[in-house]
Amino acid sequence: MRTKLLSINLLTELDKSENKDFLQEFTDIKHRKNSLIYSPGHDQDLVFIVKEGRLRLYLAVEDKDFSLAILEPGDIYATHTRAHVETLDDVTLMLMPTAKLHSYMAAHPALSRTIIRILGELLRQSFSIIDSLVFKDIKQRLTDFFLYEAKHNGSNATVGTIITLDLTTTQLAAIIGSSRQTVSTIISTMLKDGVLEKTQRNTYIIPNTDLLRNYAQN
Repeated sequence: MRTKLLSINLLTELDKSENKDFLQEFTDIKHRKNSLIYSPGHDQDLVFIVKEGRLRLYLAVEDKDFSLAILEPGDIYATHTRAHVETLDDVTLMLMPTAKLHSYMAAHPALSRTIIRILGELLRQSFSIIDSLVFKDIKQRLTDFFLYEAKHNGSNATVGTIITLDLTTTQLAAIIGSSRQTVSTIISTMLKDGVLEKTQRNTYIIPNTDLLRNYAQN
C-alpha cells in the first residue's frame, strides 16, 4: 500500500525564483501532534502545503476509517473535502484561500501544470486505495506497506533492508484499514516466520524482499 500522497514536492517548485513572491503570500500555522485539524464541512475553503511534519488523510464511514495517505513536507491538500486530516507529528502548514491559489494558477501556466500533475496523482492514488481495500486482505495490505517502505524509505545493509516506522501500531492499523490487534498478530507471525525482524521499537529488517513479497500469497 502506498502511503505518501505525491511524488512531486511543491515546496521545491515554489522555491523557484519565479514563484518566490507567491510563496510569501502563504500564512504559516502550527498544530500539535495527534490533533484532528480538518473535517468534512470545514467552514473555510483553504489550500494547505505541508511545511514540516506529517499528517494522516482519511475517510470515516460509520465506525470505521480508511486512510488515503500520509501527507509529508511538500504535499498539498485542501480543507474543504470529505476527508479528515489529523496530525501525526507537530506540524507547520502553509495556508492560502483556494480562490487565491486559483487566480495565481490562471496567471502562471507553469505552476498550473504542476498542480494538475499533483491532482492526477491524487486521483490515481484514490483508485489504488479502493482497489487495495476491495481486493486485498489485511495480510496482503500489510505486506504491501512494508514493501513500499523498503523501496522508498529503506536503507540497504548486509542483513537486509532496514526500515524505521515512526508510527504506533494503532496508526499503522489505521493506515491499512484494520484493527490494532489484527496488525499486531500478523506482525508477530511475520517475525516468527522470519520474513521480518525487529531490532528496536520501530525499526524492522526485511532479510529478503522477494520472500516477503511471496509471503502474503501463502
